[in-house]
This record gives sequence, structure tokens and C-alpha cells, in this order.
Amino acid sequence: MTVDLVIDCDGHCSEPTFDLDKWIVDEYKNRVPVRVQDPLYGGKRMWEGRVMANSYGFDPGVTGPFSEKAQRGNRPGASDAVQRLPDMDLEGIDAAIVFGGGIGFPVNGLRDGDLAAAACHAVNRWFVEEYLAVDPIRLKGAALISCQNAAAAAKELEWLAGQRKQGIVTAMMSTNVYGINLGDRRFDPIYEAAQATGIPLSVHPQTVHWGQYGYEGVFGAGCERLEKFSYVHCTAFTFELQIAIMHMIGEGVFDRFPNLKVAYMEGSCGWLPYWTERLDEHFEKLRPQWPDCQRKPSEIIKSGQIVVSCEPEEEVIPYVLDTVGQHLVMYASDYPHWDCEFPESVHKLARVHGLTEEQRRRVLGRNAIDWFGLTPDELPRQSVYFKDEATASV
Repeated sequence: MTVDLVIDCDGHCSEPTFDLDKWIVDEYKNRVPVRVQDPLYGGKRMWEGRVMANSYGFDPGVTGPFSEKAQRGNRPGASDAVQRLPDMDLEGIDAAIVFGGGIGFPVNGLRDGDLAAAACHAVNRWFVEEYLAVDPIRLKGAALISCQNAAAAAKELEWLAGQRKQGIVTAMMSTNVYGINLGDRRFDPIYEAAQATGIPLSVHPQTVHWGQYGYEGVFGAGCERLEKFSYVHCTAFTFELQIAIMHMIGEGVFDRFPNLKVAYMEGSCGWLPYWTERLDEHFEKLRPQWPDCQRKPSEIIKSGQIVVSCEPEEEVIPYVLDTVGQHLVMYASDYPHWDCEFPESVHKLARVHGLTEEQRRRVLGRNAIDWFGLTPDELPRQSVYFKDEATASV
């Protein structure tokens, strides 16, 4: 008998953006982000001589105005894990996979791959030595890897494999690096190391389009043409994941690395049935252009190598599960960002019309437990949300 749990597969924290020098190796202490005053929007961070990110004009950063339905301000639990735990109790979350942001989003756009690798390792040290250490049973980490420095990223994955007891269960990738898509073979050392260590990768989008192709920056689909953050967020988060899945499948990543596991986070799940059909059509009718893809895209998507997170309010979740696969969708809170549903996200998902009881438990926790390979000794013994309910393992 096992206890059902609620696993948040994608929450966020505020890693030490302006205190990174406490964690980074001496060689790079003078090259960490610094705070600068933006004339229009106040304090911003500057890294490698660039303000990240613009907050006005085209390609805006996270800007308002926001309505009363948006999450206002930041929660103390974003930077203080002790204060995060009561928020998890309030929301009904038993364990959370925690992603960064302030470093995690821009780090794969840095020009200097060695600096990026040092910054990633610094954040990962902070994760295991400070934030996750508060409660590594309830708090799990999505580590950072420097994808523009594939050799260093592979080495970091080997180090991360030894941090499982400290809570590291996945490593975060951006949707592209310098505009180069994830199916490019320059990223193969990362996929090889992830497969060898058994660490699932988590592709996470962002709303920034900056830099020069092949040299610097992370590109967000549509961002360069849109002047409002509302439009940018609508497009970049979902479209970039669609591009990432398409390119990794089409360029044969999942065939070259048949035990590689990749999650696609924070872009909703409702598009997956449509995209699966569309990829199959193009694979079949334009087959000569897919020489490295050995299986139909739908076969790869349903194979167990891929999962996606969902938005708690998505009414199409039952359709996605029934159409593409019961194992494919995981609950995510996006705590504490402006668009999260704190403290109601678990309850909103549980009330989605048409979800069977089995599907509810799968999406809220069982799928994530299976995906990240979480064992009973790595998890809470009873649930905040399900209380003392016990069900047979599936």
C-alpha cells in the first residue's frame, strides 16, 4: 500500500541573483550579476555588460499592469525555504520540484560558456547546501546546466547524480541556446550524460528574446514582434515548447538516446494532441526531411520519454490524457509567479470537469513520482491534501 501524494513538478524560487559571489568560485567572483537602476522601471540586473531583460518597447520583460486576479508581489517562500513549507501546506502540496529564475533563465544566454558553467554550479551548491537542505524530502531541485558549454554541462550532470539524497532530481534546459534548437548535435554530450546518469531533463521556456544568433541570448518565439508582455507570455511559453519537442524528435534525439527522458514545463498541455497529429502528418508526407527520426513522432511522445506539465485550470486535461496517454501530464503550481493560482491550484485541478478519480491522482502526483523515479524513502509518509487516504499502487 502507498499513500497518494501531490507533487508540484514546477514551482519556482529566487536563487541568489545578487549574492552569487558567495557561492561561485573565486575566479568568477567579479563577474556575477550586479544591480543597476533602470530609468523607467527601477532595479534591474546587469550581466556581461547587458541589462537583463528589457522592460519596455518590444520584447518586454515581466511587466504590468496586472489585474486583481494576478498574484501580486513575491512570496517570502521564494527565497526562504522555511517559509515555503507553510505555503505548500496551505496549497495542499506534499513535495515540490523547485526551479530557479533570476539566474536560471539568462544563464544559457551568456556569451562565456565557462562563466555560465561556474554560475550554474554556484546555484546548484546553493540549492543543495541551503534551500533544499531545509527539507530534502519535501523540496526537490531542478539544477542548472550550462547548455552553451556542453562538456561542462555533462560534467555537472555527473556531479548532480551524486546529489540525489540532497534533493536534486532533474536539470533545467532552456528551449534554445543562442537561438540554436535543442535537436542540434552540439547538445548530444548533455543528452548522453543525462541518459547515463538517469537524470531527467526539464525544458523550461521564458519570455525573453535577446542576443545574436549563434553568439548570445535565448530567443522567445514571437517576442521580437510583440510589444506587450501579455502577448509575449501567451506565445513564447507554449510555442517554444512546441518547437523544442518538434526539433528534438525530428533531429533524432530520442532515437539516438532511447533512455533519455525530457519534460516540457510551464507551457500547458492542451496543445499536445493537436501537435502530435501535426508532427505525424509532416513526418509521413515530408519523410525525406526527417532522416534522423526513426519512429513516428506520436510513438515517441507516447513512449514514456516525454511528459508535459499542465495549468491547473485546463479543462482539456481529460481529453489530453485519453488521447495521448494517461502518464503524460503532471501538475505544476508555478508558485509564486504572477500567473500562479496560489493557494488554489491543487483544488482547481482536482475540480476539472471530466477527470476520473484515477486521473486526478495520476496528474496530481503519481505521474510525477513515476517520472522522477521518486522512491518512498524520498517522499513524505502522508499527504497534506489526501490526508490519510491510502490506495494500492498503480
